[in-house]
Amino acid sequence: MSEVADLETIEPPTSNSLKSTGFSGSASDNTPNSLKPTGFSQTATGGQFGAAAPVKSTPRKQLPFIKNDYNSPQKNQRKIFTEYISKEESDVGIKNGSMFRGVLRINPKNYQECFLDHPKGTGYSDVLVLGQNRNRAMQNDIVIVQLSPKEEWLVNYVEYVKWWGLNKKVERKLGKTDNNTNKPEKRCLRNEIDDNGVTVDEVPESCLITIGSIVRIDEKKHFRVAAGKLQLMPNSANPNVLFVATDSRIPRILIPKSEVDQEFLSRPKDFEKFLYTAKIIDWRADSVYADGQLIKLLGVSGEIDTETERIVYEHQIDHREFTDECISSLPVSTAEQWTIPDSEFEYRRDFRNDIVFTIDPKTARDLDDALHAKHIDDCDGKGTPGVEIGVHIADVTFFLKEGTELDRWASERGNSTYLSQLVIPMLPRILCEQLCSLNPGVDRLAFSTVFKMSYEGELKDVWFGRSIIRSRVKLAYEHAQDFIENPDKEFVATELPDISDGNTPSEIKEKTLMLHRVAQILRKKREDSGALRIELPKLKFVMDEAKRPQGVSIYEIKDSNKLVEEFMLLANMEVAKKIESSFPDKALLRNHPPPKEKMIKDVADQCARIGFPLDGKTSGMLSTSLRKYQGNSRLFMCIRQVISSLTIKPMQQAKYFCTFEMAPSFFHHYALNVDHYTHFTSPIRRYPDVIVHRQLAASLGYNENCNRGAEEIQNICTRCNESKQASKEASEESAMLYFGVFIHSTGRMTCQAVVLGVLDSSFDVLVVEYGVVKRVYVDKMKREFNKQSDQLTLFWPADPNAETGNKDEFSTLIQICSVISVILTPVKDFDVNAVMLRPSLEQRKILGSTLKDMMETDSKILE
Repeated sequence: MSEVADLETIEPPTSNSLKSTGFSGSASDNTPNSLKPTGFSQTATGGQFGAAAPVKSTPRKQLPFIKNDYNSPQKNQRKIFTEYISKEESDVGIKNGSMFRGVLRINPKNYQECFLDHPKGTGYSDVLVLGQNRNRAMQNDIVIVQLSPKEEWLVNYVEYVKWWGLNKKVERKLGKTDNNTNKPEKRCLRNEIDDNGVTVDEVPESCLITIGSIVRIDEKKHFRVAAGKLQLMPNSANPNVLFVATDSRIPRILIPKSEVDQEFLSRPKDFEKFLYTAKIIDWRADSVYADGQLIKLLGVSGEIDTETERIVYEHQIDHREFTDECISSLPVSTAEQWTIPDSEFEYRRDFRNDIVFTIDPKTARDLDDALHAKHIDDCDGKGTPGVEIGVHIADVTFFLKEGTELDRWASERGNSTYLSQLVIPMLPRILCEQLCSLNPGVDRLAFSTVFKMSYEGELKDVWFGRSIIRSRVKLAYEHAQDFIENPDKEFVATELPDISDGNTPSEIKEKTLMLHRVAQILRKKREDSGALRIELPKLKFVMDEAKRPQGVSIYEIKDSNKLVEEFMLLANMEVAKKIESSFPDKALLRNHPPPKEKMIKDVADQCARIGFPLDGKTSGMLSTSLRKYQGNSRLFMCIRQVISSLTIKPMQQAKYFCTFEMAPSFFHHYALNVDHYTHFTSPIRRYPDVIVHRQLAASLGYNENCNRGAEEIQNICTRCNESKQASKEASEESAMLYFGVFIHSTGRMTCQAVVLGVLDSSFDVLVVEYGVVKRVYVDKMKREFNKQSDQLTLFWPADPNAETGNKDEFSTLIQICSVISVILTPVKDFDVNAVMLRPSLEQRKILGSTLKDMMETDSKILE
């Protein structure tokens, strides 16, 4: 289970094993991670990164290059950035409303643009921080922002033009701008005051984009570590070389020459493909460059392992092997030594006579949840027949004791990270794959939630408790789906994995279908009560033995996935109620705030303009709106993907939190539309689930309450929120890397694409076949852009080689939901560019229709 865009949904299966390899490099020239490129003669000079002779002491940090006397500090040097204010000054500013505290988000495609949630709430557009006003802060840092005077705020072009048309009777003058651009939408309010005579007070805030400046970094959340390449400085007298990070949001970093291989200074081209990691040590107010040091050599850029390592480093994901101290904190050193102690049978509920089984991806090795289902004569104590559903979760806390070194390690790691070809596990393999994994045919310890309900899906009773189970079979989603799609088929043993304890395929099928019927009822109840599901495409790879992609497709969520999801959601909701009622001041729950009010309104307006009206006032209304576009055709799939890509932007992240001093209204989970929710069902790969298991055990009297106080639990929540987001981003970047590897191996590919968003010199498209979003640049073409309608007209020159009737000049209109053809082209390393093809006559006809037009005419263009 996981989340798509932090709405609680199914996690697509992964082809990864849990085998984890360390990234610790060796300084030997004969190893892949050598800090010196192979083939170079040894030298007696240089630094620790590549030279044979290591530095015996840490080199003194040199100042950035200063003409004439670069070894002496420059006097009266001009400040590029403002000095940070004190905490006392920021406290005063926050109190009087001139400043606010927020989390910085930097545009990955333009590091000069940064955003923060507006201090007045989600009914306002994000606060924008531009250029040097970022003041050396990094992604996710908690910063203090000083609001600029209102006349310096930017005009929100579309809203401002609307306001002008309603309130002014004269023609608006465009005049000049003071932001190095001639684009009318980039004007600030001062331009309007000077050119059109408006006043500061009469222009509403909804027509402006609030501008601010960072005056203090309250908490450095970014690790200041990055992957990148080395470059020589323009002047050879400079005592530093330049580190250029692959992440454009990272500043360029000065590295002392003493830290690099001296052959780099004379033969820099030989090092062009080498990828290093560096750490920022300082970033002074008088320099555009940060000061730093090299950490290690990753390898040659363009190699998959090196790129994977880069992703891990850039997201600060811990990829170290577990220490001996971690392993020694376990009760056993090998799984073969361990059997369930007799004392556990004395108090645990025994489910070994029930037909319990798991449903997971084919390649899964960490099986942390299992299910059972059976008919019962009395579900409510009144003799009403019904069903009993058991959700059995691996009892990780039996092995993972609070306060041990392994517990500390797992807490810091926060969760397992799933990359396309690799899993970085939260716990050692002896736990994930053996002692805790609910493998078939062996007795395992579990923490169970058992539901008694009527045949109409009405929940009558819930039981929580520690248990012992014995899974009968490890079903894949494909097996369960086969049962669902072929309920009358007689399955034979050879069509399924090995079944233990004498059970038959027909018994497993019967239990699966029983679970499916109940899940359908529960899902309909949730949807009718306002639960929301937004699905974004996710890539699924077929790997060869060398972990290189041989095939790729969009992962399809089917009824078998939804079957498992439904019971995991139910267990999580019921456990949340239990631990909050038992420990109202320190329960670990998970909430999901509503979408940003201003953004969801803008999205609703945009969807209405493209012909797909949405009502985003509540999760239920939004869910009802989205269900109108259900359908199995490719056309409806495209419509859903376009709408999902738009509606996901205003959504906020779901987060773990401690209930201490939190109002009950804060508990609400917007996407699920429930008042209590937590994570209980995946303790093998999520640390918050471990805390929840301990709290549930304490609430049931199995042990005393966990020793952690509310403040410590909140700190764990904060850290796990950060690690979960980092892992999600790394997983997405890994998928794009492997998609690039696939395109590089197959060569150029022509695909249909749907336009998602339009800018003045580019537009974003969704590649229909793969669900990948790419940006198409048309800056070298003649074009006209209409900002108010978000339409871009492209003018194609005459082409004597084109088909008959298509040789002359023509124009095409690009707007959201236009269908075009693009060529996916491999470029340097593993990047992929999307280039729009010159439309043929047939494609020009298609361009004349949007997805809305195709839906109304029942078009088969996308089939």
